[in-house]
Amino acid sequence: MTPDTLTTALQHLVDGVDDASGPAPEALWAGGRRRRRAARAVPLLAAACVAALVALLAWPAGSPRAAVPAVRVDDGPVRFTSYPGAIPKPPVVTETSTPGTTAAVVLGEDPARPWVVSPTGQVRRLVLDTDVPVPTEAGPSLSPDGRWLARGPVLTDLRTGTTVPGLRARSTLERRWTPPEQPAFWSPDSSRVLVAGVNQGIPVSVGVVVATDGSTADAPLVDDAVQPVVAGWLDDDTVLALQPSGSPTVLDLYRWTVGDPTWTPTGATVSWGDPEAPGMRADLSPDGTRLLLTQGEVDPDSGVIAGTHAMLFDTRTGRGLGQPSPDGTLDPAHYLQGSFFGWDGWGCRPAWKDGLPVHADGDVAGFVEDPGARYSGRSGSAFDLVAVSALYDGACVSFAGNELRGTPQVDTRAVWTERLVRWGPWVLLGFAVVLVVLWRRRRRHPVRMS
Repeated sequence: MTPDTLTTALQHLVDGVDDASGPAPEALWAGGRRRRRAARAVPLLAAACVAALVALLAWPAGSPRAAVPAVRVDDGPVRFTSYPGAIPKPPVVTETSTPGTTAAVVLGEDPARPWVVSPTGQVRRLVLDTDVPVPTEAGPSLSPDGRWLARGPVLTDLRTGTTVPGLRARSTLERRWTPPEQPAFWSPDSSRVLVAGVNQGIPVSVGVVVATDGSTADAPLVDDAVQPVVAGWLDDDTVLALQPSGSPTVLDLYRWTVGDPTWTPTGATVSWGDPEAPGMRADLSPDGTRLLLTQGEVDPDSGVIAGTHAMLFDTRTGRGLGQPSPDGTLDPAHYLQGSFFGWDGWGCRPAWKDGLPVHADGDVAGFVEDPGARYSGRSGSAFDLVAVSALYDGACVSFAGNELRGTPQVDTRAVWTERLVRWGPWVLLGFAVVLVVLWRRRRRHPVRMS
């Protein structure tokens, strides 16, 4: 090849390069920015997801703030100073037959294996004696000191796992009594429990009183062999009951002291309720001054009990107190004969907080605005007081002494562990989706270099 020919070929090559259209500078800068952002975003997203999972599992790493579970003041009854503010359902539950002091019980499908909650919110599974017949109509009832669990007339010591009465006495009770329809009523000093029920044959008793030492005593009928509506204990020795007087909605109040042969009228009468409504029930406030009456509300379309009607009364006079206001006050002047307040659901025994009712049907909620409570739109005028996990499927919650006393305690680690189990897979799935989108975006918009 001559020098002229080589020169001509090189000139043509240079001219071709000058005429070629390479990528524009803007495209080069945009591609570089995309690569840099993708290179930075992927590690950051991965680190964020890992940090979130670790936080859900391990934060807070410390133990929940504990409170003294129970205190005896001036030789009086043992009372709790805290209650669980949340009841999560951990993925792995420890089983025990001796949980010790217990603040709440959550019912399950198996009556012999309920969930028990400590005053600080720790959840465990209670394994009860399966040889003891458990009435399914009435749920368990915790003593005010949280040390005893009553299942009908059978009492279980949660510290030792032993049961009273003995086998012979239990056999006698089984032959004499039909299963009760209501939870047992504990005395304020946690020394004995009244189980309302009808004895076999001709009715002669209201129920049976079972003491924690294993002794039993029959509670006589009020009058005319008619089963009364038991409300609870006025004090450590005295029980209050309501007896229909001519009409199922006119109820006379009677009191009975353990050991007495008869009941004594208090002189007060309560007039309330729908004679066609099912399930008249009564519950006394822990101090014995207020009476809560409840009836079921039947859905006209389905014919099942779908709600609860309730009203508060003064146990000394029988006067209606009306519905609690959001600030916690009661104004009897606003009470109208036949009026009521209520909530969705039926069957779970109400509890008390600061002398006012708290319902446990679906949500554990009260009717007083509490700074630490969450508003519950289901009930219209109720405020959630205890956050119960939805994984319990709306099971009834029973509290020690039927009361939320003291300050709420939350086992935050257990709460976040449940959230990890429920939401952790979704976080990982979202992370995987983000990675796939970024990878597809990078494949779809490659950067061409000259």
